[in-house]
Amino acid sequence: MKEKKAKLRHRIREKRLLLSAKEIEEKSRLICEKILNLQIVKENSSFLLYYPFKNEVSLLPLFDALKKAGKSVSFPKVSGKEIVPVKVNSLNELYPGYMGILEPKETANTEKPSVVFVPGIAFDLKCYRLGYGGGFYDRFLSGGEYTTVGVCFDFQIVKNLPVEPFDVPVNLVVSEKRTIRRKEWNY
Repeated sequence: MKEKKAKLRHRIREKRLLLSAKEIEEKSRLICEKILNLQIVKENSSFLLYYPFKNEVSLLPLFDALKKAGKSVSFPKVSGKEIVPVKVNSLNELYPGYMGILEPKETANTEKPSVVFVPGIAFDLKCYRLGYGGGFYDRFLSGGEYTTVGVCFDFQIVKNLPVEPFDVPVNLVVSEKRTIRRKEWNY
């Protein structure tokens, strides 16, 4: 199973790294527009975003839109092997942290989000996620009740991922071309 996951991670990560800055910007904008029209975004007030890393979908336009709508936005701060959601008012509050990813400097302003946007290397049609292999999001998501939205480019969606007992599926997966809803999720 580990070998299957490693091969899939490598193949999709390499494809994502080939995207141009313009492609990332255009597709990310489409994804953010789709997200803003989701009922869960309209009905909730606190969100955990992520800062894009190695050509991930950029949710930075979503940050601006959520703040303008008066919503509360947090970013993950890595503390040991855990993610701590820290509320931010400006992207200027983010600094290079774990693996060089921008994150809040302090953990003093923590907030439990209602909706968590989750990056990944790949997602499948059952809303399972393949991450980088550190288990940060799996540990975080298993410790609370959140509405979870996987965010990716459409080529990152595969039919089936190799799944282990500790893998936590997301409720929705949003790409520039489609939105996939986990069947067990009643919203």
